[in-house]
Amino acid sequence: MDACKYSIFKSINFQSPILKMTQSQQTIEELHDSYTQTAANIISYFGGNEVKEKLKELRDIVENNCVLGKKLRSVEDTKNHLFNLYNDENAQFDLETIIQEYKNSISEINTDVSDNSKLIDYDNHVKALLDEIGDKEKEENDDEDVDMMLTGGLINVIDPISKKRIVDPVKNIVCGHTYDRETITELLKINKKTRCPVVGCKTTDFVELKDLRSDIVTKMYLDKNPA
Repeated sequence: MDACKYSIFKSINFQSPILKMTQSQQTIEELHDSYTQTAANIISYFGGNEVKEKLKELRDIVENNCVLGKKLRSVEDTKNHLFNLYNDENAQFDLETIIQEYKNSISEINTDVSDNSKLIDYDNHVKALLDEIGDKEKEENDDEDVDMMLTGGLINVIDPISKKRIVDPVKNIVCGHTYDRETITELLKINKKTRCPVVGCKTTDFVELKDLRSDIVTKMYLDKNPA
Protein backbone atom coordinates (compact mmCIF):
# COMPACT_ATOMS: atom_id res chain seq x y z
CA MET A 1 0.00 0.00 0.00
CA ASP A 2 1.45 3.41 -0.92
CA ALA A 3 2.26 5.89 1.82
CA CYS A 4 -0.32 8.43 0.63
CA LYS A 5 -3.27 6.00 0.80
CA TYR A 6 -2.08 4.67 4.17
CA SER A 7 -1.91 8.22 5.50
CA ILE A 8 -5.49 8.84 4.37
CA PHE A 9 -6.66 5.66 6.07
CA LYS A 10 -4.95 6.62 9.32
CA SER A 11 -6.56 10.06 9.30
CA ILE A 12 -10.12 8.89 8.65
CA ASN A 13 -12.50 9.81 11.46
CA PHE A 14 -14.95 6.93 11.72
CA GLN A 15 -16.88 8.61 14.49
CA SER A 16 -19.90 10.87 14.10
CA PRO A 17 -20.07 13.96 16.39
CA ILE A 18 -22.22 12.15 18.93
CA LEU A 19 -19.67 9.35 19.15
CA LYS A 20 -16.97 11.80 20.14
CA MET A 21 -18.53 12.05 23.59
CA THR A 22 -16.55 10.41 26.36
CA GLN A 23 -18.51 9.12 29.33
CA SER A 24 -16.68 8.14 32.48
CA GLN A 25 -18.17 5.40 34.65
CA GLN A 26 -18.90 8.00 37.32
CA THR A 27 -20.86 10.16 34.87
CA ILE A 28 -22.91 7.17 33.75
CA GLU A 29 -23.73 6.23 37.35
CA GLU A 30 -24.74 9.81 38.18
CA LEU A 31 -27.01 9.87 35.13
CA HIS A 32 -28.79 6.70 36.20
CA ASP A 33 -29.05 8.01 39.76
CA SER A 34 -30.87 11.03 38.35
CA TYR A 35 -33.30 8.73 36.52
CA THR A 36 -34.15 6.96 39.77
CA GLN A 37 -34.55 10.28 41.59
CA THR A 38 -36.83 11.55 38.82
CA ALA A 39 -38.96 8.40 39.07
CA ALA A 40 -39.22 8.92 42.82
CA ASN A 41 -40.36 12.52 42.29
CA ILE A 42 -42.96 11.43 39.75
CA ILE A 43 -44.39 8.86 42.17
CA SER A 44 -44.44 11.44 44.96
CA TYR A 45 -46.05 14.34 43.09
CA PHE A 46 -48.35 12.74 40.51
CA GLY A 47 -51.34 10.48 40.92
CA GLY A 48 -53.57 8.07 39.04
CA ASN A 49 -52.94 7.40 35.37
CA GLU A 50 -50.61 10.39 35.17
CA VAL A 51 -48.02 8.48 37.19
CA LYS A 52 -48.11 5.61 34.70
CA GLU A 53 -47.80 7.98 31.75
CA LYS A 54 -44.88 9.89 33.24
CA LEU A 55 -43.08 6.71 34.29
CA LYS A 56 -43.59 5.27 30.81
CA GLU A 57 -42.04 8.39 29.26
CA LEU A 58 -39.11 8.24 31.67
CA ARG A 59 -38.50 4.54 31.07
CA ASP A 60 -38.41 5.18 27.33
CA ILE A 61 -35.68 7.75 27.97
CA VAL A 62 -33.72 5.30 30.15
CA GLU A 63 -34.07 2.55 27.54
CA ASN A 64 -32.98 4.87 24.73
CA ASN A 65 -29.95 5.90 26.76
CA CYS A 66 -29.04 2.23 27.25
CA VAL A 67 -29.42 1.64 23.50
CA LEU A 68 -27.19 4.63 22.75
CA GLY A 69 -24.60 3.37 25.22
CA LYS A 70 -24.60 -0.03 23.57
CA LYS A 71 -24.22 1.55 20.13
CA LEU A 72 -21.32 3.69 21.34
CA ARG A 73 -19.49 0.65 22.70
CA SER A 74 -20.17 -1.38 19.56
CA VAL A 75 -18.98 1.42 17.26
CA GLU A 76 -15.80 1.82 19.30
CA ASP A 77 -15.17 -1.94 19.22
CA THR A 78 -15.72 -2.02 15.44
CA LYS A 79 -13.41 0.93 14.85
CA ASN A 80 -10.67 -0.60 16.99
CA HIS A 81 -11.06 -3.95 15.24
CA LEU A 82 -10.60 -2.37 11.82
CA PHE A 83 -7.63 -0.31 12.90
CA ASN A 84 -5.95 -3.37 14.40
CA LEU A 85 -6.74 -5.39 11.28
CA TYR A 86 -5.34 -2.92 8.80
CA ASN A 87 -2.83 -1.01 10.91
CA ASP A 88 0.12 -1.96 8.73
CA GLU A 89 1.81 0.18 6.08
CA ASN A 90 2.52 -2.91 4.01
CA ALA A 91 -1.01 -4.29 4.19
CA GLN A 92 -2.86 -4.61 0.88
CA PHE A 93 -6.44 -3.44 1.08
CA ASP A 94 -8.93 -1.16 -0.60
CA LEU A 95 -9.97 1.94 1.32
CA GLU A 96 -13.55 1.84 0.04
CA THR A 97 -13.83 -1.79 1.10
CA ILE A 98 -12.79 -0.91 4.64
CA ILE A 99 -15.29 1.93 4.87
CA GLN A 100 -18.05 -0.32 3.55
CA GLU A 101 -17.11 -3.02 6.05
CA TYR A 102 -17.34 -0.42 8.80
CA LYS A 103 -20.78 0.75 7.63
CA ASN A 104 -22.04 -2.83 7.40
CA SER A 105 -20.85 -3.58 10.92
CA ILE A 106 -22.56 -0.48 12.29
CA SER A 107 -25.84 -1.29 10.54
CA GLU A 108 -25.86 -4.76 12.11
CA ILE A 109 -25.49 -3.59 15.71
CA ASN A 110 -27.93 -5.39 18.00
CA THR A 111 -29.88 -2.78 19.96
CA ASP A 112 -31.68 -5.21 22.28
CA VAL A 113 -31.14 -3.98 25.85
CA SER A 114 -33.62 -6.25 27.64
CA ASP A 115 -30.75 -7.77 29.63
CA ASN A 116 -28.97 -4.45 30.25
CA SER A 117 -27.96 -4.25 33.91
CA LYS A 118 -28.67 -0.52 34.13
CA LEU A 119 -32.19 -0.91 32.74
CA ILE A 120 -32.91 -3.89 35.01
CA ASP A 121 -31.60 -1.96 38.01
CA TYR A 122 -33.81 1.01 37.13
CA ASP A 123 -36.90 -1.22 36.80
CA ASN A 124 -36.16 -2.80 40.19
CA HIS A 125 -35.82 0.62 41.81
CA VAL A 126 -39.12 1.81 40.39
CA LYS A 127 -40.82 -1.41 41.48
CA ALA A 128 -39.47 -0.95 45.01
CA LEU A 129 -40.78 2.62 45.11
CA LEU A 130 -44.21 1.58 43.83
CA ASP A 131 -44.37 -1.35 46.26
CA GLU A 132 -43.59 1.03 49.12
CA ILE A 133 -46.45 3.33 48.11
CA GLY A 134 -48.76 0.33 47.77
CA ASP A 135 -47.83 -0.92 51.22
CA LYS A 136 -48.59 2.47 52.74
CA GLU A 137 -51.98 2.67 51.05
CA LYS A 138 -52.89 -0.73 52.47
CA GLU A 139 -51.72 0.43 55.94
CA GLU A 140 -49.93 -2.81 56.64
CA ASN A 141 -47.88 -1.45 59.50
CA ASP A 142 -47.85 -4.17 62.15
CA ASP A 143 -44.50 -5.02 63.76
CA GLU A 144 -44.06 -8.30 61.89
CA ASP A 145 -44.41 -6.60 58.51
CA VAL A 146 -42.00 -3.85 59.51
CA ASP A 147 -39.39 -6.36 60.67
CA MET A 148 -39.74 -8.24 57.39
CA MET A 149 -39.27 -5.04 55.40
CA LEU A 150 -36.19 -4.11 57.40
CA THR A 151 -34.44 -7.47 57.15
CA GLY A 152 -35.82 -9.47 54.27
CA GLY A 153 -37.69 -7.23 51.85
CA LEU A 154 -36.62 -5.36 48.75
CA ILE A 155 -35.34 -2.49 50.89
CA ASN A 156 -32.84 -3.48 53.57
CA VAL A 157 -31.96 -0.73 56.05
CA ILE A 158 -29.70 -2.76 58.33
CA ASP A 159 -26.00 -2.13 57.78
CA PRO A 160 -24.13 -5.45 57.31
CA ILE A 161 -21.08 -4.08 59.16
CA SER A 162 -22.47 -2.39 62.26
CA LYS A 163 -25.74 -4.37 62.29
CA LYS A 164 -27.48 -1.06 62.99
CA ARG A 165 -29.96 1.01 61.01
CA ILE A 166 -28.30 2.69 58.03
CA VAL A 167 -28.03 6.47 58.17
CA ASP A 168 -26.40 7.37 54.85
CA PRO A 169 -26.93 4.46 52.40
CA VAL A 170 -24.50 3.77 49.57
CA LYS A 171 -24.81 0.98 47.02
CA ASN A 172 -21.90 -1.06 45.71
CA ILE A 173 -22.47 -0.96 41.94
CA VAL A 174 -20.39 -4.12 41.52
CA CYS A 175 -22.67 -6.41 43.52
CA GLY A 176 -25.70 -4.23 44.29
CA HIS A 177 -25.48 -4.43 48.08
CA THR A 178 -26.05 -1.42 50.32
CA TYR A 179 -23.99 -0.25 53.32
CA ASP A 180 -23.82 2.78 55.58
CA ARG A 181 -21.36 5.26 54.09
CA GLU A 182 -19.53 5.92 57.36
CA THR A 183 -19.05 2.28 58.38
CA ILE A 184 -17.85 1.06 54.96
CA THR A 185 -15.52 4.05 54.65
CA GLU A 186 -13.98 3.37 58.07
CA LEU A 187 -13.65 -0.31 57.23
CA LEU A 188 -11.78 0.49 54.01
CA LYS A 189 -9.42 2.77 55.94
CA ILE A 190 -8.49 -0.18 58.13
CA ASN A 191 -8.26 -2.71 55.30
CA LYS A 192 -8.27 -1.66 51.64
CA LYS A 193 -8.58 -5.30 50.60
CA THR A 194 -12.10 -5.68 51.91
CA ARG A 195 -14.70 -7.74 50.06
CA CYS A 196 -18.44 -7.12 50.26
CA PRO A 197 -19.43 -7.70 53.92
CA VAL A 198 -22.88 -9.03 53.03
CA VAL A 199 -23.08 -12.72 53.91
CA GLY A 200 -23.44 -14.84 50.79
CA CYS A 201 -22.28 -12.16 48.33
CA LYS A 202 -20.75 -13.94 45.35
CA THR A 203 -18.60 -11.00 44.23
CA THR A 204 -14.90 -11.63 44.82
CA ASP A 205 -13.77 -8.08 43.93
CA PHE A 206 -12.54 -5.81 46.69
CA VAL A 207 -14.85 -2.94 47.66
CA GLU A 208 -13.62 0.39 46.27
CA LEU A 209 -14.86 3.88 47.10
CA LYS A 210 -15.26 4.70 43.40
CA ASP A 211 -17.86 1.92 43.14
CA LEU A 212 -20.04 3.28 45.94
CA ARG A 213 -23.02 5.37 44.86
CA SER A 214 -25.77 6.98 46.92
CA ASP A 215 -28.71 4.57 47.26
CA ILE A 216 -31.61 6.89 46.51
CA VAL A 217 -34.37 4.32 47.00
CA THR A 218 -33.13 3.27 50.45
CA LYS A 219 -32.55 6.91 51.42
CA MET A 220 -36.14 7.80 50.54
CA TYR A 221 -37.43 4.85 52.56
CA LEU A 222 -35.33 5.88 55.56
CA ASP A 223 -36.55 9.49 55.36
CA LYS A 224 -40.21 8.44 55.12
CA ASN A 225 -39.88 5.76 57.80
CA PRO A 226 -37.79 7.20 60.64
CA ALA A 227 -36.68 4.85 63.38
